[in-house]
Amino acid sequence: MMKGKLYCVGIGPGDPELLTVKALKTIGACPVLAVPKSGSGPLTAKDILLKALDDCDLTLSDKKVLTLDFPMTRKDEVLAGAHEKAAKAVMADLDEGRDVALITLGCPTVYATSIYVHHLVQEAGYETAIVPGVPSFCAVAAKLQQPLCEKDEALLIIPGNHEQRRQLLALPGSKVIMKPSGKLKPIQDELKDLGLLERTSMIERCGLSGEKIYEQAADAEETGYFAVLLVK
Repeated sequence: MMKGKLYCVGIGPGDPELLTVKALKTIGACPVLAVPKSGSGPLTAKDILLKALDDCDLTLSDKKVLTLDFPMTRKDEVLAGAHEKAAKAVMADLDEGRDVALITLGCPTVYATSIYVHHLVQEAGYETAIVPGVPSFCAVAAKLQQPLCEKDEALLIIPGNHEQRRQLLALPGSKVIMKPSGKLKPIQDELKDLGLLERTSMIERCGLSGEKIYEQAADAEETGYFAVLLVK
């Protein structure tokens, strides 16, 4: 029997209209939809997809939905175990000849948990592909009507918990700070010390329910996981 193929599909940052045509076609063609879930939290990626399907002829009713548990933790051994378990679940369907679309928020190539599963499946010898999606920082810049970078300006993408965050913020160019959850005040203090706070904007849950826009990131209070700061 010919084995199935894994497609790691980016569905964008939250606005259902930002799903690409290629993402919708890929999901429509795959008999299995793999959906990430964090602990007991909501299936955010699936919810976005369902909203996007409201205006399409595509339905999920004829698909097998595979829920993959991706715990919200930084413990390497816990994450590795979850990734292995998810990869095995995906490969079980691939072994039956079924193509699998593993959806992920934003783009699979930018800080996406799904890429670890993709690597494991690929290393096991299965055929794989990545369908890129609109990354959150592009959606944030568009919502703020700001360019991320112009002319010869560099763009630096910094995880909120990066150990050398302050040093990276001090470098020339524009910066994107992703996922500052639980660390907003220290980031604001560092930006202020570097004279950058007045040039920093932030959006929380861009394109999702509960969206909050801060033209000045100094006005923001502690935020959740889905937040992006833009430093011009």
